Amino acid sequence: MRSKRSILVVLALFAALAGASVLVFASRLPRPAARAPKTSVPFRTGEKLIYQVGWMNMTQAATAELSVLPRLDFYGHSAWHFQAIAHTQDPLRYVMILDDQFDSSTDARTLVTRQYEMYLNEQGKKSTKKLALNERTPDSERIAAPAGTRDPLAMFYALRANDWHRRPEMLSPVYDGTHFYQMMARIETAHDSVTVPAGTFNASRIALSVSSRDTGTTMNFTVWLANDRARTPVEVDAEVPIGTVKGMLVRIQ
Repeated sequence: MRSKRSILVVLALFAALAGASVLVFASRLPRPAARAPKTSVPFRTGEKLIYQVGWMNMTQAATAELSVLPRLDFYGHSAWHFQAIAHTQDPLRYVMILDDQFDSSTDARTLVTRQYEMYLNEQGKKSTKKLALNERTPDSERIAAPAGTRDPLAMFYALRANDWHRRPEMLSPVYDGTHFYQMMARIETAHDSVTVPAGTFNASRIALSVSSRDTGTTMNFTVWLANDRARTPVEVDAEVPIGTVKGMLVRIQ
């Protein structure tokens, strides 16, 4: 079970920072925010990033899709709606069937999580978590979290929103739906040539250290953000207890 959770941590960062929002149904379907404040972010509604995920000697162990869906009015607050979908692929799928979806309702002004949802389908067993961070909503579990806490998806987009040339370090608490983490990120180099299936990019290399408050464990990530207007994440490498997991951009839709 721990090995599966380690895979989910990575998938939840790029469809996966720590292990592994809002989809509201029936009469409470979210509506687009009418007067969303303009924020300086490099991503846009409608963006979809497709990644292939490699693990050990398997170059295509899983796929991950990250999408920026239409913004929401989350109980009076303008919010981004980020979504990640991850599936294991053959040959890993023969031993580990994961078909998971993660949704984040992220404050449009601060990029701090308001609600995080996990729709997990693992080895045929389905489970759902709806977690409201320091919020009270009718159909979610309230989680008392440190100020500024982000889920892995919100954290991923916050990394893109940071101006690394002006602010070379970033510190933030992260909650993956089970454990709390502290993330420290810093820029290692402003210009790195990275080749992935989507092409060759000039990118900034960001080093992340993610430490668990609950277990005392630390995981290390490296993220390459293209030096383009969108600060497109082109590669994510993770050093986890079960080995190195590598996510590479395949295409942008």
